[in-house]
Amino acid sequence: MKQIKINQDNVYLLLPNKVAQLANRLVENGVASDEVLAIRMVYNSSVYAKLEIERTKYWWLGLNALYEELLETL
Repeated sequence: MKQIKINQDNVYLLLPNKVAQLANRLVENGVASDEVLAIRMVYNSSVYAKLEIERTKYWWLGLNALYEELLETL
């Protein structure tokens, strides 16, 4: 099986799942009142900006680490 290397051209493929998980956590914890607001909060965050840049390797971080940093930026 061919191994896929993550680079700036394909890192975007990993982001929808990360955004969905973070948004879900925001709603579950009462930080956001609904999913649409939570998704907007994630997309407008500095965490998402870092996720978009492959060289930061933020796409490698787990949900808990990303969520904690997201809360610090809100």
